[in-house]
Amino acid sequence: MYISGGVRFSGVLVDGLSNVFYCWVRVPGERPGVAEEFKVCRAEDFWKFSGEERSYTDFISSYTKPKGYITVSLRSRDVFRFGVFELRTKLPRYSNGPMFWFGFEAEDLFMGGVIHFMWHSDKGRLYAFAGSIVSRVEIDLTSITGVFDYSSDYHLFKIVYREGLALWYVDGNLRAIAIISSGDSRDSEIIYNAKPYAIGFVKDLPASSLPILIDIDGGDINKDYEWSIHPWSLRVFEGDPKTMVILDLYVENTDTKLRGYTVKQGSKIISAPFPGTLDDIEIVFSANGDGKLYIETYANRKWYRYREFDVGKEELYNIKLENRNTLYRVVFEALEDAVVNEAKVFMR
Repeated sequence: MYISGGVRFSGVLVDGLSNVFYCWVRVPGERPGVAEEFKVCRAEDFWKFSGEERSYTDFISSYTKPKGYITVSLRSRDVFRFGVFELRTKLPRYSNGPMFWFGFEAEDLFMGGVIHFMWHSDKGRLYAFAGSIVSRVEIDLTSITGVFDYSSDYHLFKIVYREGLALWYVDGNLRAIAIISSGDSRDSEIIYNAKPYAIGFVKDLPASSLPILIDIDGGDINKDYEWSIHPWSLRVFEGDPKTMVILDLYVENTDTKLRGYTVKQGSKIISAPFPGTLDDIEIVFSANGDGKLYIETYANRKWYRYREFDVGKEELYNIKLENRNTLYRVVFEALEDAVVNEAKVFMR
C-alpha cells in the first residue's frame, strides 16, 4: 500500500508507478459524433524504467506517446500543499512535435490551477505557467535562461510554491516569479520580462494543494514520441507556506549581481525589481563609498520614488518596507566611486 508523503524513486521502485500515479489518455473517438475520448490506463503501459545506467545517473528509461494517441497524462495520487517540485531531465526536440508539461496541475484545461513548466518540442521554447482556467500568466523563459539546447544534456527544473508566490528555477538559477492573488484589480500579465528573472502577476488563484502532472500532449498523431525521463530524477514534497525568500539584487536586465558592482562617481545603477506583496520585506544594502539610495515602487506601469536614504561609506542599512505594492526596486547613485558591498532582499 502506497503511503502518502511525496513522490520519489524509493516509493515508485517498491510500490510501482500505478500506486503513485493515475494515468489517462486522450484518443480520437471511435463512434459517430464523438471527436475524442478519455480512457483510463496504467502508468506502466507508457513509462518504462529500470535500474540500469548508461553512466552514473544516466538511467535507461522511456516515457512514450505512441502514434494514435493525442495525450498521455500522469497525475500524482497525492496532492501537495505549497509544494516543492524537482525534475532532472533532457527535453527532446521534435519537428511538429508535442508539448511536454511538468509541475503542479489540478486537472485538464487548467481547472483548479496550475504552476508548471511547458516545453514546446517543435519551437524549442521553455515556458512557465501559473494561474487557472479564467486567467493565467505564460512566461517564455528561453531567452531569460540563455539555454537554447535542452536536449543534449541534463538540466534541473524546480518549482517552489508558497503563499502569495511561485518561483521557477533552471539549473539552480531563479528564472521566473509569479505573484499569486485573487481578485479583479488587473488581469494576469507579465510585469517584468528580462534577466535575471521574469515576474508575472496572477489574478486567478490556483489551489493551495495540487497534484503534479507529467504529460505529453499534441503533436502529429501519426508519430511516436519519447521522453527519456526516469523516476529517480523526480522529487516532490509539501513545502512551507511561509518559507523565507532571499533574493540577491541584480543589475536590471542582466545576470550581474549588485554585490561587487562598481558604480562611478555621478552615475546610477538600477536593480531588477522584486515583489512587494508579502507581509515582511527588508532590504539590506551597503557600499564602500558615499551615495544616495532610492527605493522605487511600481504602479500603473510607472516607477515612483518611495523612500530616499543618504548612504555612508561602509555602513550597513536594513530597510523595512512598510507599504505593499506590486514591485519595488533600488537605485544607487554614487557620490564617489563606490563598490556595492551588499544588496539583497528578505521576503516573508
